[in-house]
Order: sequence, then C-alpha cells, then structure tokens
Amino acid sequence: MVPFIIFWRRFGRKLTEAFYGAILSTVIVITYGTFSEYYLENPYAASGIHSLFRSLWWVFQTITTVGYGDTPIVSFWGRINAMVIMVFGIGSLGVFTASIAANLVEMNVAAKIGERRIRMKDHIIVCNHDEGFSEIVGELNENGKEVVLVDREDPKQSKNIYTFVKGSCSTESDLDNAGIKNASKIIVLPERGDHDASSADAKTILTSMIIRKNKSDAYIIAEIFKEENREHAKQAGVNEVVVRGAMSTLLVATAVTSPGVSKLFYELLRGGDGYRIMEYSLDSRFRGKPCIDIYKETDLEGRVVLGFRTENDIKIRPSNESVNVWNSVIVMEPRNR
Repeated sequence: MVPFIIFWRRFGRKLTEAFYGAILSTVIVITYGTFSEYYLENPYAASGIHSLFRSLWWVFQTITTVGYGDTPIVSFWGRINAMVIMVFGIGSLGVFTASIAANLVEMNVAAKIGERRIRMKDHIIVCNHDEGFSEIVGELNENGKEVVLVDREDPKQSKNIYTFVKGSCSTESDLDNAGIKNASKIIVLPERGDHDASSADAKTILTSMIIRKNKSDAYIIAEIFKEENREHAKQAGVNEVVVRGAMSTLLVATAVTSPGVSKLFYELLRGGDGYRIMEYSLDSRFRGKPCIDIYKETDLEGRVVLGFRTENDIKIRPSNESVNVWNSVIVMEPRNR
C-alpha cells in the first residue's frame, strides 16, 4: 500500500505541475480551432461550418471525442487542420482532466492516512484518544460540533463523525494542519501507553503550553491524572482542568449519604431523562443587572440557572439581588432545545 501511495503522489505531482499548462493549451486550441475552421470551411456550401458558433461546436465535439457527425468538414485544408486540432486538443484536454482526477485521488488518499490541512471553523480539536474518546465525540456530534482528532493512529470509529489528522499536538505543523487558528476549543487527553501518571501529566501540560503559544486565545480543556498537577496545568494556560477519577470518587462518596444525588448528576451530565447542562455567553444587556432579571428570562424559556462563570471563577446560583459580573451562564435545559 505504501509504495503505491508514494508512486501515486509522485505521478499526481507531475500532473499537477502540468495542470495550468494544460488549461492554457486547451484554451489556445479551442480559440485557434474555432477561427481557423470557420475561415477554411465557410466558403464551401457543403460544409457544416458557416458561423463561429458552429465552428466552436465542432471543436468541442472533436477534442472531447464525442463526434456527433452533424458538422461535416469537406475541404482538403479544413481536414488537415482538423487533424492537427484533434492531436493537440485531445492531448491537452486529457492532461487537464487527468490533473483534476489526480488531485481528487490525492485528497482522498490524504484523508485516509490523515495527512491533510483542515479548512474548518469553530471546530473542536481533540489531542490523542483513549477509552473515553468515543463518548466525547458522540456527545459533541449530538451538539452539532465538528471534531478533529490529532493522533498518531486513527481509532476508526465508524459510529462517530470526526476528521483524523495524523500527528501530535506537541508539533506546531500538525496543529496548523488541524486548523488550530480557527478552532473554538482544544481538548488534551493523556497519551495512550504511558503508564506513569506523572509522566503523562507532564506531557499533557507541555502540549497545552505549545497550544497556548500557537493560539493565545485558545480555550484549552486538559485531562490529568494527579490532583497536585492541577495548578501546574493552570499555569501552563489550561482553562479547564479535569482530574481523571476525581468526579467519580466524589459521586461514590455522595452516593453513600445521598444516593439520589449521584444518579441525578450522572443523568444530567449524560443528558438522560431529556435534560442536559449547557453553558451560554451572557448577553451584554445583563451586565450590571441583578441576577433576578436573568432568572426570570431563563425561567420563561424553560431553563433553570445553575450558576455563572468568569475566566477563573464559578458562582453557584447567586442571590436574586446579586449584580451580574459574569461572562457566561450555566443552565439545565431540555435536551431537544
């Protein structure tokens, strides 16, 4: 398979180099053929060419090898000229169409092996994949988000929709290929196969630093193994740090004293029972207004405000009189909104 890909890329590159020359030569042949055949054939009554349009029609029939036969060439020099047009016209058009086909195949091959440049906007980049990747992408798909996976190996999950880019998020060129400049959020998952938690967290933090360097306004979500590395991740520019197992540990502990609470949170996070938790940017008209104004409007929309968020702080449902100083609101809402 690899030798074939190398051969096809070299062949396709040669065709691509000839692409513009083929366009130019095809245009020249069409122009020359139209005027020359009209000049040579128009004087003969038995000829099928007595207008420039009819001559153009004949040229297109000839170079595309359609040949309806409804436009006869009768003169000696007209036929000699026609043979020249056939040779150069069919060859030029052949190279032109072959170049287009080569580019299409090249894109298809690049897509299959993950070597292409992403042209998306507001997409989500996921760095690395693990056992939770399928669930993450499934949830993002349900919310209408386009996902780009950057990893050394494609997990080939047919039930989820994502675009694969072969590489590493710690390499700037691979981040560029994933369209980091236009991405809305970047999720950094631990690399597979690294059994040492501290080493895995160090790689995650380093990757986050490289992402921040390439996109200063990137919103980075990183998963780490050890709670003591949370602050290091924050200093590296991570906006949200998720400690693997921390949530499940809290839910287990809560389930002992309040069994229904853990189930409630689980169902809300997975969107069970028709509800989900979502975050939205707050309209500027609410800036400086009491929170009761926000509560009333969201209640009318069938949503319940759970809390507010700024860049570095979350406030769980402040009092009605509290003045809004937050950028985003976190709500519970029907899943089919």
